Amino acid sequence: MNFETEPCDGFWDDAARIRTGYLAEVPTHLLVMKLAEEVGEVAEAYIGMTGGNPRKGVHKTVTDVLDELADVILSAAVPMVDLAGGPDQASRYLARRLDRVSARETAGVPAGSSGWHGSFIAPHVLLRRDDGKVLMLRRHNTGYRDGWLAPPAGRIEPGEDVLSAAIREAREETSVTLHHDDAVFCHVMHRTAPTLPGPCHAISDYWFTFDRWVGDPRAAEPDKASEALWIDPASPPSDLIPYCAQALAAIGRGEAFSVRGWAPEPTEATAPAG
Repeated sequence: MNFETEPCDGFWDDAARIRTGYLAEVPTHLLVMKLAEEVGEVAEAYIGMTGGNPRKGVHKTVTDVLDELADVILSAAVPMVDLAGGPDQASRYLARRLDRVSARETAGVPAGSSGWHGSFIAPHVLLRRDDGKVLMLRRHNTGYRDGWLAPPAGRIEPGEDVLSAAIREAREETSVTLHHDDAVFCHVMHRTAPTLPGPCHAISDYWFTFDRWVGDPRAAEPDKASEALWIDPASPPSDLIPYCAQALAAIGRGEAFSVRGWAPEPTEATAPAG
């Protein structure tokens, strides 16, 4: 791949010019929130490049993905200039952060291990009505959070991609028919808990929203769900499974990614130069 433009030696000065140019009237908090939108566009471009949506096939290129990744970097740099107190301060902050991240040691792995330890993947489906309410099922006789509410969800079967698995799970659990082209990716949550399966004790939840379907949604597996009901995602009931409540709140804020259960990293308190 040939890149003929000059290296971005003045990256932070350029970010500052963008901030004082066409983004001059945009509040800092909106610039920060725009990152979620940009990250979602990276995911969509990558799915398009790899053919992750069987109905659309491969319709994006590596250049499309690189463009979206570059937009994420730029979208992060502009509010960093604000919060750090200027382009020089933002540059120094990033350098310190890079030093810290690059110094991290890789955790040891058991002898004979390949070093790859994956999280399980769980597709989640939000069927959304015209009034904005989404479908939930009350779990029953499953051994996990029985009596609590959760959306149609499940696991990937051999040979399935995550979207195909989501559509299958929705059909099995609610009797509706969904189409790939109607899916809107809205969120990924990477969560961990001691009770979760695998060596990482972690699951990556992929959330998709559908505004159209065929059939009348219902609790189609009475041995696993006692009822189906519609809830307001902005004001969920108290018996919604907590990680689902967190995901709905993140989706409502337009955030494409969240974590749950992981130990937070130490934060660095920085003050803008005065």
